[in-house]
Formats: sequence, structure tokens, C-alpha cells
Amino acid sequence: MIAVIETITGGISHEAFNAGMLYQLHNVYPNEEIIYFCEKEQAKCVKRILAIHGCKNIRFSTINRIYVECTNENIVDNKQEYIHIFKKCLHAKFVLILTMDTVNSGLVKNFMKKFYYLKFGVCIHGCIENILPQNEAKFCKNHQKKRELDYFKKNLDDMTKLPNCNIILYSDVYKKYKNCISQSLYANIKVLNLPYVFTYDKKEPAKSNIFRIGIMPSSAAAEDKNCIKIIQYMSKQKNRIFYPYKFLIFNYNIGCYENVNYINKPGKKRSDIEYFMKLCHWILIPYDKSKYILSSSGVMFDSIEEERPFFALDSKCFTKAIEAGCGIRETTIDALGERIIEEINGQDSGERYSQYSKNIRNYKKRIEKENLKGLAEIFG
Repeated sequence: MIAVIETITGGISHEAFNAGMLYQLHNVYPNEEIIYFCEKEQAKCVKRILAIHGCKNIRFSTINRIYVECTNENIVDNKQEYIHIFKKCLHAKFVLILTMDTVNSGLVKNFMKKFYYLKFGVCIHGCIENILPQNEAKFCKNHQKKRELDYFKKNLDDMTKLPNCNIILYSDVYKKYKNCISQSLYANIKVLNLPYVFTYDKKEPAKSNIFRIGIMPSSAAAEDKNCIKIIQYMSKQKNRIFYPYKFLIFNYNIGCYENVNYINKPGKKRSDIEYFMKLCHWILIPYDKSKYILSSSGVMFDSIEEERPFFALDSKCFTKAIEAGCGIRETTIDALGERIIEEINGQDSGERYSQYSKNIRNYKKRIEKENLKGLAEIFG
């Protein structure tokens, strides 16, 4: 039996990645029973994705609720949840924690010590970025956040010294930051691509008299305001743009700008995200080099699944996909704006877009194969 545990995210949050992990585990270990412990709405979302792909033999065991905020009450309640879960995991082949954050880091460490004979995989998403010096500095003036970060770092460092621990990150860029992270963490890290249940029957967007560039909420809401900067740059260059274009922003409002439309879907279902992606020709993901160093962008994988190329700034998490021909990356707002203008003005060249689609499809097959191999190497 393989135990997969998610106590941090619920509903559609991470449901595509969590379903992807279950699907890939099933492909690597087809004869093992897999039990997924998660919140009931997440269970519904993940079941729906897996059923579409013919994967119906995952067992689901629901928990009372998710635990996000790092409060004493949440830690105590989450502990009771973990005790209940681990009573069912005593004979597991291995245990996979899909999301470790501050609130459950101490629990994961303690259960790892208690069940020393079980092999653990611990997946960490965006919160891992906070351990880097350039990000840690922003917590100095907030004593509560600083205590939480110190708590997370200590638990992480302690568990990486345990023989049954495998820390799983979704970016191999950590290798360039060896001097910024502890030796025990560096030596312990295993890397997978962000898991996804990929499909291979996607169609290119229909011919349109408007070039549509999609922006997801996480990009639109980013503190760096890079989306707004690019929108403004394009407006200044409008006399050099020879084809109508629109920025489509999903479920987030940045205000009134030229050539910006909003697509609002209050339900925030996976089908809503897929609908939005289908409307777009390209996706804009303008994270700078300080973002997504030890983790990976979920928006990039959403665009890859829908086979939509993307425009990106200098975040290193895009390097692998860019090298595979899945999009365009530049290091400055002006340079990226120029490349967007180039694509808009040359959009009648269907062959160029078809090549991006082909590259993305090949990349999907490649990274899925890499993950199956990686899971087998981590867990045996």
C-alpha cells in the first residue's frame, strides 16, 4: 500500500498536480493499492480528473478540513488528523506528503522519526523559496512571520538528517544555490517535474481576428506589477502593432487599461481554467529572476497541458521548457514587449505556431517519462 497525504490544500487548489502525482504513482506501481488522504472537495476534484483518464482504482479517505494558517490550534488539530491517518499507514510501502508548509512541518518531522521504518517523500511548493537569503530578509520586521520561518527551517533541517526522508522539489535550479541552503537539505533533495495528468488531443486555437494573450490571477496579482508594465509598454508601442490584440485576465482585476478584457468565473472550477486557456493564443507569465528558484510555476504547467506557448521573464524555472521550444523568454520588460509585438505582427504564420504546439506536446511526453523514472528511483 502507498499512502498519499494532503492536509494543506483543498478544493481545486493543486488538484491538477495532486491528481498528476496519483496518476504517475499508479503507472509506476500498478499492483500497489494507493490511498489518498485529503479534504472531501479535493477528493471530488481529483476523482473527476482521474476518471477522465481511466484511473479509477485510487482509494480516497477524507479528512475533516485543511490546515493552512500556522496557529497552535491548527497544529493541534492537524496532529489529531495525522494520528488518525497514520493508523492506516503502518504497513505502507512508503508515505508521500504532497504539500509540506510551516503548519505541518513539525508533525511531518515527528511522524518521520516515530515511523522510522517507513520511507517518506515530502513535496514542498512555494514556501521553500522563503529559506533563500534574499527572501528571508523580508521577514525580519515581522516577528511572527520570522518565528514561523525559523520553525519551518529547523523542522526541515532536522528531517533531512533522517535516513527515511526524501525532500522532493519541482525545480533543479537549487544546484546553483548550494551556498544558500543547509548541507543536509542540499544532499537530500530529489527533483521531479511538477506532476500532471497530460492529455495529447489538444487543438490549436481557432483562427481569430484578435491575438489573445492570457494572464492568470497569480501573475496579475504579483507584487512586481510586471503584467501592468508589459500592458503599458504595448500601449506605448501601439502604432507599431499591425494586428488587433487583447490581454485576457482570468479572475483578477488590475483596473482599466487599453486592450484588456476580464474573464470572471466565480466557481473557479478546473473546467473554467481549461475554458480560459482555450480562449488564448499565448499565456503571459512575467516572473522575474527572483521568483520560482526552488519551486515551479503551476501556470506554466497549465499552459503546457493546454499546449499554449508562453511569454516569460527571467525566472529560472522556465529554462527547461524554453530550451524545449515551449515559449519565449526575455530578461527585461522592453525586450519581452518587443517579442510579443513580433508574434502579434507575424501571427498569420501558422507554421510557426504549429511548431510551438509540436514542441510542447513532445515536452509533455518527455517530462512525464522523466517523472515515472524519478519516482521509481526515489521509492524503489
